Amino acid sequence: MSIGVFLIIILSLIGVLLFARKKLTPAGNVKLSINGDEPLEVSPGSTILSTLSNQNIFLPSACGGGGTCGMCKCQVTEGGGSILPTETGFFTRKEQQSNWRLGCQVKIRNDMKIHVPEEIMGIKKWECEVVSNRNVATFIKEFVVRLPEGETLNFHSGGYIQIDVPKVEVDFKGMEVEPQF
Repeated sequence: MSIGVFLIIILSLIGVLLFARKKLTPAGNVKLSINGDEPLEVSPGSTILSTLSNQNIFLPSACGGGGTCGMCKCQVTEGGGSILPTETGFFTRKEQQSNWRLGCQVKIRNDMKIHVPEEIMGIKKWECEVVSNRNVATFIKEFVVRLPEGETLNFHSGGYIQIDVPKVEVDFKGMEVEPQF
């Protein structure tokens, strides 16, 4: 009997969650205006970070959207709601008053206007071929990739590169690690 009651409670809670999600998340697309340009029609429910990535606008995000690095900063000028406790440690009071937010923490729920720093708009995404990947120290690797034909990378020391690795199956038994590492 107790299993049946437990099952009914769980199914009821699932029903409540689905009903609340349907009522709280708007149906259809919403408008996202970036730097005052023509608004984009996007689906609600995703974060600014992932929505911009889908539009080929890449905010830096060393933590992959976990809210721990503070790199995906953007200014939400309309429609973002209040700053979340997970964001406050990354901004001064003045920045908070100017509506700066972390793109990975703000969900797009309704029409929104944001400002992204201009240097972000020039970020490119390439598909490259790995030439080598060797250990140079215990936690340091020399990772060499071949850029697509005709592309150049103007990288300076202290710069930032984000690497997306596609899903792959690796046979770790076949890997050899040099004894000093």
